[in-house]
Amino acid sequence: MIPSPPQAPTSPFSLIGGYVSTLRELATKATNESEWNVRCHAVLNGEANKQIRLAIPLRTRRKFGAFFTGSELRKRLLSHLSPCDSSSLFYDPTCGMGDLLLAVANLLPLKSTLIETLHSWGSQLAGTDLHSEFIEGAKSRLVVLARQRHGAFAEGNALEFDFFPLIRTGNALDQVSEYRRATHILMNPPFGAVKVGKKCKWAAGQVTAAAVFIADALLKIEPGVQILAVLPEVLRSGSFSENWRQEVSKLACVSLVEPYGVFDEAADIDVFLLGLVRRGDDKLNELKWPAQPKTDSATLGDLFDVHVGKVVPHRDKNKGLLYPYIHSRCVPPWTVMTEFSEDRRHKSPGYIPPFVAIRRTSRPDQPYRATATVISGNKPVAVENHLLVCEPKDGKLDTCLQLMTQLQSEPVNAYLNERIRCRHLTVSSVSDIPVSLPNP
Repeated sequence: MIPSPPQAPTSPFSLIGGYVSTLRELATKATNESEWNVRCHAVLNGEANKQIRLAIPLRTRRKFGAFFTGSELRKRLLSHLSPCDSSSLFYDPTCGMGDLLLAVANLLPLKSTLIETLHSWGSQLAGTDLHSEFIEGAKSRLVVLARQRHGAFAEGNALEFDFFPLIRTGNALDQVSEYRRATHILMNPPFGAVKVGKKCKWAAGQVTAAAVFIADALLKIEPGVQILAVLPEVLRSGSFSENWRQEVSKLACVSLVEPYGVFDEAADIDVFLLGLVRRGDDKLNELKWPAQPKTDSATLGDLFDVHVGKVVPHRDKNKGLLYPYIHSRCVPPWTVMTEFSEDRRHKSPGYIPPFVAIRRTSRPDQPYRATATVISGNKPVAVENHLLVCEPKDGKLDTCLQLMTQLQSEPVNAYLNERIRCRHLTVSSVSDIPVSLPNP
């Protein structure tokens, strides 16, 4: 019996192959003109994103960071593009279906003919992606855009040539020449967690891949090159990202840090826009990451010691002293809790009431960013790590009650919406909340 030849591994995005073929046909064939124009509008304005959502499971899209940049988001990002000319080269290291490259192409001038325009664009637009389906889709959509802008409906049959040789399959982290040649880097990198190597100076263990892509780009690009990126909010405001922000500041002038909001309903993660310009060696350390908003008034941290609850329920063994136990699902908001329905053992000492418990899970679309409960009583309490514990430095219940009232105010919501838009409040963001309570 003759053994079967080994089969190539199936691409995780092979299910969108049919849709990519329709893009190719739209780019290269002439059909009914009115129908063609309707289809063009769809494929250039969100249809690709819808198709991948329908065909590819969410788990796969999250694993590979396959979330395409919507038209409003890319328009907002490109509004910060630095001056460019015919010698500029725009590189998207993780280009997907080419949304950011399409946004650039919309700004590039047309030549006398469609063919000349495609050759010109092909010399200025570069991109890489791990998945060949995305590369094929990106190229086809760029041809569709050029035909649409030229009104060149009838010229489709002459477009079998590859006009975009700089857009190709590859791992951006392995690229060097594209970065060296680029004048502008446009990026919506994957947000999933990756493990950094031992040589990484700004992190250890698992970090968001987006941080790695930015750090890698800064080491490869030339001085004066601009980076515009869509990044997860945790990199702007998360406490654990402080070392990454310092590393970015060493190498680049930070020209833009702009909170945006939720990326889209499928990704369901807040993002911000980042603009950087790579410095020369003679200008390193001149400017730093923009400071978080400050206040001249007292802060919560002046009056309270803030901690993350010590109990990690699925990791910590139920051993040690027995304590009343609270977690985010059992503390009623905006009340004083004196009776406890649960208890558990824990090796660490409990927190002695009175104190204020604040839910760490917090989103900008919630009515209150810092939902609080005052914990009272005369016994130490074990607290889950999804709660922040605010212990009054004066030890008074009245100070806790005043804080809970202030946390319900619009100024606190406004402050936290500016300070941190990711899903979890941090010790530093809560400690910096402006308050007007009597000093202890």
